[in-house]
Amino acid sequence: MEEINNKLNILVHSRLHLTLLALHNGEYRINGGLGVTIAQPACTLVFSKATIFSLHDSRDHPLTVEEADRLQTLLYEEQKQRGFDYALDIVLTGNMRPHAGFGSGTAVTLACLEALHLLNVSQATPTELIAASKRGGTSGVGIHSYFSGGYVFDLGRKIDGSPFMPSNQTGSKQLPLLLDQGPMPDWEFGICLPKGIPHKTQTEEREFFARTCPLPADSVYETVYHTLFGLYAALREADRSGFCHALKAIQTCAWKQAERQEYGKELLDIEQAIYSAGAEAVGMSSLGPSLFFLAYDVPGIIEKMRIARPDCDWLITYPDNQGRQIVYD
Repeated sequence: MEEINNKLNILVHSRLHLTLLALHNGEYRINGGLGVTIAQPACTLVFSKATIFSLHDSRDHPLTVEEADRLQTLLYEEQKQRGFDYALDIVLTGNMRPHAGFGSGTAVTLACLEALHLLNVSQATPTELIAASKRGGTSGVGIHSYFSGGYVFDLGRKIDGSPFMPSNQTGSKQLPLLLDQGPMPDWEFGICLPKGIPHKTQTEEREFFARTCPLPADSVYETVYHTLFGLYAALREADRSGFCHALKAIQTCAWKQAERQEYGKELLDIEQAIYSAGAEAVGMSSLGPSLFFLAYDVPGIIEKMRIARPDCDWLITYPDNQGRQIVYD
């Protein structure tokens, strides 16, 4: 690759994480899960060659100073290890919120690492970028959907004695085993972002895992059944009705129910309002608090909810089957 570019843009998309799986004291593997990629919310990152790293996050919900510092430290370590000449000036824009259940941290981290390599005339493989990101310790959905979009089903990693923890806090060098990934059917989704419900901090996420896991084995088996024979099969067969049925069932399984209960009545009231407006199925992505839904008339429901629930932001979106998009200036 010739050194002709001093600047590039990367557009990254959100992922909806439908559920984690093996969160019990099992015999084989830990975690695993299923997720899908959507076009919105999204984030555009503009990268320019620089002598030192700098990051300007102009989103309405930017990274904290600590998070920005941690990302720049990770990038500096990769630059030093690879012997790259150039650092990066990074500008973030868009409506993808951190800590809202969209996989923002993984997508932004991978985009920054990929840009660092490309602007230093290095073509790293996805495996190398994932390893450098230190992401994917709990779920493989975000690390794989970044490159390809679509749906991602992974089987977690082998049990190694490490505790149950959020993906960016495990410290595990094992990567989840990818079972399958493929294009999403052309379904319309509605997105709800509650304004008044605070997201979980990393400490709160870690504490949630500690007090909730391990789950009873039977509860895990129930989740696996609805995920494999319900959600996954419906995606493969473009069975929208089956997907909605399984999505509703997942919300009452032990893990997802525990995640939803973290936000109490306030979130459940919003969910009920979406159902009352005509939704077929409502889910919560990851540890939330964002909700997503399917319906025969998503625009009509969005129009109603913008009036009925102005305490939330409402979006219409579609599946993304491309993954990140790189544009050179």
